[in-house]
Amino acid sequence: MGSASGMGVLLVVMMLGVFPPALQSVEPPEHFLYQFKNECHFPDGAGPGGAYFLYRDIWDRQETLRFDSRHGTFQAVTELGEPTARAWNSQPETLEDMRAALDRFCRHNYGIIEPFATARKLKPQLKITPTETDPASHHTLLVCTVAGFFPAKINITWLRNGQEEDESRVVSTELIRNGDWTFRIQVMLEAQPERGDVYACLVEHASLPGPTSIQWEAQSDSARSKMWTGVVGLLLGLVFVVPGLALYLKNKKGTATPPPAALIS
Repeated sequence: MGSASGMGVLLVVMMLGVFPPALQSVEPPEHFLYQFKNECHFPDGAGPGGAYFLYRDIWDRQETLRFDSRHGTFQAVTELGEPTARAWNSQPETLEDMRAALDRFCRHNYGIIEPFATARKLKPQLKITPTETDPASHHTLLVCTVAGFFPAKINITWLRNGQEEDESRVVSTELIRNGDWTFRIQVMLEAQPERGDVYACLVEHASLPGPTSIQWEAQSDSARSKMWTGVVGLLLGLVFVVPGLALYLKNKKGTATPPPAALIS
């Protein structure tokens, strides 16, 4: 089984080069980055009422301090953030301004974001690609590619003859962002198909009215033999037909064309 999920909406504002008092006395390293982020989180299906505001201080790619509207105070994440958390928690006007950001920043913008980021749904495209890894033992790697879907949350299951396959034989890639607000993922099954086996990649997603699947049927040895017999027969036919056609065209080209009857005296 493979699955992927993500937060409904995440709105981020980043500003660089503003240093809180606790960091001004720290000797900066040769290469450093200070940033803070204001984030609005809208959990799936919660709407604006379930939103929460998150402020984060990040020093040299490590979060040191945060403010979560669900708690209402600054919290140190590392020792470096403790002096700043104490200082800002002692300032009522700073706490009031941060607590108001939930309504001012998040819920105020929800109507702009929601139609594209929450209500938008794109159906996944399914494809199964078989790769024979060991011809001697008939091991086959079945790759189910699920692409072009939104939102990110998706559930993918491999079935063999209607029964769910053992998860120990299933491997999934990480969720891949396509850069156009769509996602893709590949879920692979190590199979040893026998004649008549039907494998299905079952997908559950918010854009679909119900579970959707694509099937791959194991081809029997006799069917493979018939297929190769047909291919060989076609090639042999071409071997005899092509030279004969070439000879016919050559003879036709060398035959003189008689003049029209009206010009014969």
